[in-house]
Amino acid sequence: MSIKEIKSATLYKEFELKIPYIEIENLINSKIKEIIPNVTLPGFRKGKAPISIVRKKYEPNVLSEVMEKLVQEKTSDLVKDKKLKPFRQPRIDIRKYEKQQPIEIEIKIDLKPEIKLKNFKEIKLKKYEINLDQKTIEDNYNQFLLSQKQYAKIDKNRSIKNTDKVTINIETKDPLAPDFIKSQKNIPVITDSDFQILPNLSEKLIQKKLQPGDNISLTFDISKMIKSNEPKQVEFDIDILTIEEVKPFKITDEFLNKNGLKSESELKSNLQQNIHLQYENGIKQIEKKQLMDILETIHKFDLPQGIVDQEFHDIWHRIEHAKKDNSLDEDDKNLSDKQLKDRYKKISERRVKLAILLQHIAKDANISVSEKELSDGMTAYASKYPGQEKKIIEYFKKNPSSIESIRGPILEQKVIDDILSKSTQENVKLSVKEYKKLEEKTFSLIDKDI
Repeated sequence: MSIKEIKSATLYKEFELKIPYIEIENLINSKIKEIIPNVTLPGFRKGKAPISIVRKKYEPNVLSEVMEKLVQEKTSDLVKDKKLKPFRQPRIDIRKYEKQQPIEIEIKIDLKPEIKLKNFKEIKLKKYEINLDQKTIEDNYNQFLLSQKQYAKIDKNRSIKNTDKVTINIETKDPLAPDFIKSQKNIPVITDSDFQILPNLSEKLIQKKLQPGDNISLTFDISKMIKSNEPKQVEFDIDILTIEEVKPFKITDEFLNKNGLKSESELKSNLQQNIHLQYENGIKQIEKKQLMDILETIHKFDLPQGIVDQEFHDIWHRIEHAKKDNSLDEDDKNLSDKQLKDRYKKISERRVKLAILLQHIAKDANISVSEKELSDGMTAYASKYPGQEKKIIEYFKKNPSSIESIRGPILEQKVIDDILSKSTQENVKLSVKEYKKLEEKTFSLIDKDI
């Protein structure tokens, strides 16, 4: 066997292996001999068929198993001989397989960085607390009143408008679509809501000037829905059932009773608690960002170039798709390709560094995600899609790899909580105005990835 190193970068190696065909020939023969005793072929007693005839019939069946075993053995030998420490499973590509010819294999290996963790007790952070002023509380209450909408069916047929509530049926036979979205009846669509069951659904319904009774086929990119880095276009058949228009809202006894409230005062109290919780969640994101900045700064280690390149490739693919779709972020639209690449290369490096670092900290502190935490996380995610919860849970069970999108954020938060518990924190009270300034400063454009 010949081994050739074809690429070497920071914590990254690529090798080309040429394996003599006789090695796989011998493995195939061994496997065929292993199964012969259990083989029954016409004209022969069980286990008595000649190896040449058995091989002719069963070689295609055993080839993949034999090839996988050979590749694993050669990769393991390569790692041991070169004294490499892989960060993750090597990526293997069989470049050439022809009978009686050397088998050519390409192996890409990301190497483990050496990380020396700092003493988290030496990290100094600020723990923020929001002070809500009366004006903020009153403004929030007034916004709530504006956001509450009552609907009534339109008197005369007309096209869909912004602020309407539209009831639709959707259906697709495309296997790309998750089961929970393939066929849905009586789905309410609030046209001016940020939540849409399909991307840009309201915008498309309004553009097509649809009316009750109309049927139309529309195509949607569901890549975000199925956690794919590649654009995934799926066509849906849509029936427009009803259109309802918004009516002026008033607080009535019926509204209070329907929402389990005794009085308008109780409503105001609940809203005050909710806005306080919103600011607390915002503060958590600020504190997380500040912690990530510190962790990135105080830890110095090389990054596996292969992982950085892959992360950038995935991001850049989305950027190019956004350019074609004219859906670039506002702060990206006026940048040249070079400026965009510079920005997102930095973002790629930061993401990879922090992901590796948090993974290392989790392992060092023996932090993991329990089955209960994972189950609770899936339930919480499914609750974002009312009426579809059961189908979403079934989707996770049928697609185990998709569960990682739930596990990752839970593990990250547990690591962050562990670091915070060990760090030194200074209590700081913020007014709403101070909070907004801090938020703007913390999440500046250059740091938009976090």
